[in-house]
Amino acid sequence: MKKKRIARSLRARMLGAVAAGGLAGGLAGSGAAPGGFGGAAAHEPELSRYTYWGEVRPLLERECASCHSGEGPAPVNLMRYADALPWANSIARQVLERRMPPWLPEDGAGALAHARTLDERETDLLVDWAIGLAPEGRPPGDPPGERGAEREAGEGKAEAPPVGRLRADSPVGIGEEVSEAERCVPLLREGAIVETAAGFSFDPGVAAPILRRAVLLRGRCEEGVPVFTWVVGQGVRERPPGVHDPLPPNEPLHLRLWYRKGFDTEGLSFRHRPEVTVHAAAPTAGAPVETVALEAGDTRLEGVLLAVFPPEELGDDGATDAAAFTVEAVSPTGEVTTLLRIRRFDPDWTEKFLFREPVRLAPGAAVRASHSGAFLDLARPGAAAAGAGE
Repeated sequence: MKKKRIARSLRARMLGAVAAGGLAGGLAGSGAAPGGFGGAAAHEPELSRYTYWGEVRPLLERECASCHSGEGPAPVNLMRYADALPWANSIARQVLERRMPPWLPEDGAGALAHARTLDERETDLLVDWAIGLAPEGRPPGDPPGERGAEREAGEGKAEAPPVGRLRADSPVGIGEEVSEAERCVPLLREGAIVETAAGFSFDPGVAAPILRRAVLLRGRCEEGVPVFTWVVGQGVRERPPGVHDPLPPNEPLHLRLWYRKGFDTEGLSFRHRPEVTVHAAAPTAGAPVETVALEAGDTRLEGVLLAVFPPEELGDDGATDAAAFTVEAVSPTGEVTTLLRIRRFDPDWTEKFLFREPVRLAPGAAVRASHSGAFLDLARPGAAAAGAGE
């Protein structure tokens, strides 16, 4: 309730500033003197206590630079004050409406890892700065670099060492006349022969300005099972201790890739050879991860739930509240626990959503899905992963 009251208060303040003559972003190019608002002195806002270089840029760098740095897929560079200032209004609205940073799951519906969300203090900071004329402050002598993709890679624990690569069998080319494309390429195994993976990582390389997401498939492109997903700004994705992803040497692997150009990359050509880094599991890796296709309704399962991959087709239907995608655990006694709910879909940010702690199903329990086409990662009894939500 506190978060909702703060959000309503900030929204009222922001809309009041707009009605009075504009947030800082609305002043760019208007000719109005700072604080003047075209003569609306009665509504003159107070200068924010936050500045771009002091508090705003470090937050933007940590949460937004993987897209908004001039090197990512977003055309707006927020790592320079002169470029960020005209967008102060938009920044405030986007964070209040939870559209940025992009994170599909609904708050309070399930405990998920790697959440790209802002807390109350961070939201208040950005809105206060935008309402308060977006002051620049004093630039540091040596500004931090314009990179933010590594912000969540470590998650506070040691990563399994990379020991192998899955590399496209040939380069992928996106011609200058192509604005949007989807590709699916076979992968070759390079380096150590890895049959059990503790995790994966992916670097878009020179295609970073146009590559939106990627999915590693076990099997063929048309009917392959999703093993690993990547979205912009993502770091290493690892399994909990005691489970691993099997990569049988005789099973083909493919990588699906989605590209889309912006106004700043139209007319350019790109060529790269994508590769996935494999982080090896220990020789005694425990239980293998199974990926199960879910139908709408209840599916009786036994084991430890690790992640959910929503149906990809939901990304294009502009779903309403009534069509929200939901996954729930149903206990043998009928008690329902929401694991994941998504009301606002965006294909660019459709990924595998990992539970913060593995969820152990009691014998006789079921998983209930609102839509068909989702995939669920689980480990069967005998996995060493610690259970939660029993």
